[in-house]
Amino acid sequence: MIETALLKDSTITALARSYHILQDANSLRKIVACASSNNSLETISKPDLHSLINNILLEKYRGEAILKAKLVKLFINKKVTAAFEIKVNKSRVDFLTINGYTRSFEIKSELDNLKKLSKQIDDYEKVFDYNYIVVDGKHYDKAIAIVPERYGVMVLHENQLFEDRKGELNDLHDVKRQLSLFTKQEFKQAFRFQGITEEDILMNFTDQEINCFFKEMLKRRYSKRWSFLVDNKAKINAIDYQYFFQHNIEPALIYGISNRNPLLQF
Repeated sequence: MIETALLKDSTITALARSYHILQDANSLRKIVACASSNNSLETISKPDLHSLINNILLEKYRGEAILKAKLVKLFINKKVTAAFEIKVNKSRVDFLTINGYTRSFEIKSELDNLKKLSKQIDDYEKVFDYNYIVVDGKHYDKAIAIVPERYGVMVLHENQLFEDRKGELNDLHDVKRQLSLFTKQEFKQAFRFQGITEEDILMNFTDQEINCFFKEMLKRRYSKRWSFLVDNKAKINAIDYQYFFQHNIEPALIYGISNRNPLLQF
C-alpha cells in the first residue's frame, strides 16, 4: 500500500499528467513506480492499478479532473442531463447540466490561472440560464473580484466542494449566440420546417421560446452519453468520468477484468 500522505505535490502532479486511461499494465506500473518505492507492483493487476491511481489522485491531486469528478458526484443521481467541455464562442465550459434550466460550471483548479475568466463569463452569460465558477480556495479572493454578483460560486476547501454563493437566473441571453451553437441537423430537428432560416426564427419565436429550443437541443445531444455514465458509474473510476462520457465503451474492455484487491482501496 502506498502512503499518499508522504507523496510530494510535484510527484502527484507528475502522476496525474503521466496517466492515460488507455495505457497498458506495464506503463501504469512505471508511472506508479515513479511516485512510490513500492516493490510489489508486479503483482498488481491492470484494473487494480487503475483503481490505485484513481484513489491517490482523488485524495491528493488538485487539478481540473478532480473538480469535474466532484461535480459529477453532485449530479449523477439527480434528474439532469450533463455534459463536459461545451464550446461556446471561443470558450469551452468545463461542465454543464440541463433540466428545466441550463447551468454552466467553469473550473479554476489550483493549477489553473484566471487570465481567460472575464472572456469566459461574457460567453457563458449569453447562452446559459445559471452560471457558476468552481474554484480552488487559492483563487477565491481574485475570482470573487472578477465574477458578477449573479454568478454562483463553489469552492474546494480541504478536498471538499462547498457552495459559497447561489447563482441567480440570468437575463442576458443572446438568442443569436444560442442559435449559433446548433449544428445544421440539430437546427432542422428543432424547428421542423423545411428551409427555415435564422431570420425566420427570430421573427416568429420569442427569446424565451428559442431558449427552450436550445435546452431541448442540448438534452438530445448529450442524453445518451450522460445516461451511459449514470448506468455504469459503479464500474468507472472517478478520474475517468470524462473519457467514458465521450466514449461509451464497456468499462471492463478498458480496465480489464479481475478481482479488486481490497488493500488498494483508501
